[in-house]
Amino acid sequence: MCYIIRKGFDSMDFWSDVLERIRWKIPKVSYDMWFSRTEVELDGDVLIVKVENQFSKDWLNSRYKKIIALSVYETLGKKYKIQIETKDRPKGKENPISKTISQNPYDEIKNFIAQQNITIKNLQQKINERRND
Repeated sequence: MCYIIRKGFDSMDFWSDVLERIRWKIPKVSYDMWFSRTEVELDGDVLIVKVENQFSKDWLNSRYKKIIALSVYETLGKKYKIQIETKDRPKGKENPISKTISQNPYDEIKNFIAQQNITIKNLQQKINERRND
């Protein structure tokens, strides 16, 4: 499918197709981790991929930028400059966990791992509860 880009075009219309192409190029776990909450904007010949935090931005820039560019080209038939930015959260809508994250990427990934461990613990509790029913 090829999209015609014009004024008023909703960039999320084609982004789902781009994401589907990316999904087939990388492991599912990686896709879920790095791409599931992305959003995009088009600004002329620049495609801006918006991610949740600085660590995700750095990770996509260093490991997935070429895959994104290729998938966008395959979908739109045109080369775009890929720019990765963090999403701006409106005031009052801040993620409570993000308050504990410093600008240090090490602290950010450490916090991410802690969040995942809490999720795993909660899921294990649910599994044990269902076994006991």
